[in-house]
Amino acid sequence: MMSSPVHSMMHCEPAALELRHITKTSEDMPLLEAINTEAIPECERNSLDDLLDSGADVLGIYQNSRPTGFFVLRSFRSTRYLAYFAVQKELRGQGLGSTALQALLSRYPDCQTVVEYEAPDKAGDANDIRQRRKQFYLRNGFRQTGWNTFYDGTEFELGCAGISYDAAEFADFIAYLSTIISDHIPQPYRKKMRKG
Repeated sequence: MMSSPVHSMMHCEPAALELRHITKTSEDMPLLEAINTEAIPECERNSLDDLLDSGADVLGIYQNSRPTGFFVLRSFRSTRYLAYFAVQKELRGQGLGSTALQALLSRYPDCQTVVEYEAPDKAGDANDIRQRRKQFYLRNGFRQTGWNTFYDGTEFELGCAGISYDAAEFADFIAYLSTIISDHIPQPYRKKMRKG
């Protein structure tokens, strides 16, 4: 029995993916900024220029030498804080984000890479998307830390990949971060477990 062309196409090897350091003079900045504008809510968004000016690292996600998304990281000691992660809208849901995240984590195996994702809220309107985001990170190497943050009216959970989560070092990172930026500063806390 011959397989159909459509079936065969579904099993193609993933296209070549690489992460590239982006600077303010990178030729792909306009396209990456357009992805930033489309993917990141306005209340959370900062321009890539402003993020670079504040010392963040911007890594472009390139597939077949084409910019398709980006990561924004903040580095402190052995902490890599994943501040932003965006993929072009038309490429979402095709495995590119998972592949890119694996490439990112392989760069920092001896670090704690920390991410915040919106905490699931059974009573909330967007619980389904929150659950999918959380499961995306857990499927791709992140572990739950048992720590949460809250700002801009939203509760987040902290996930960690790489080495074990070091709450004391993350607290030092937050103190450092607050000397650089004035908004979106995580304030971690542990929820009290209910008995019963």
